[in-house]
Amino acid sequence: MSVKRRDVAMVSNEYEDYSDSVLYDVFYEAGTMLGGWLSSRQVAALKKGNHALADRSEQERFELDEERSRVGAHDRAAQIAMIKKWHVRRVELDSSELLVAM
Repeated sequence: MSVKRRDVAMVSNEYEDYSDSVLYDVFYEAGTMLGGWLSSRQVAALKKGNHALADRSEQERFELDEERSRVGAHDRAAQIAMIKKWHVRRVELDSSELLVAM
C-alpha cells in the first residue's frame, strides 16, 4: 500500500522522492522545454510577420534563462517552484496555439 501512495505522490508532481541530482535535471529540462516552446513561438511569429510577438517571445526566453541561472543547485524548493511555474506556462502557450489554430 505504501507503494501506491508513493506513486500518487509522484503523479502529483510533488517531487519529494527525487534525489537532488534527478530533481536538478528535471528542473533544468523543464526550463529547456519552455525555452523550446518560446523559440518555436518566436519563429512562427516571425513567419507571420508578427514582430511584436517574436520580440516578446525572445524577451521571455532571455528572462527564463536568467531566472534559471539564479536557482541554486541545492535549492529544492526553488527548483520545484520553477518546474511547476514553467509547466503551467508551457500549457498556457500550448493552449494559446490551439486557439489561434482554430
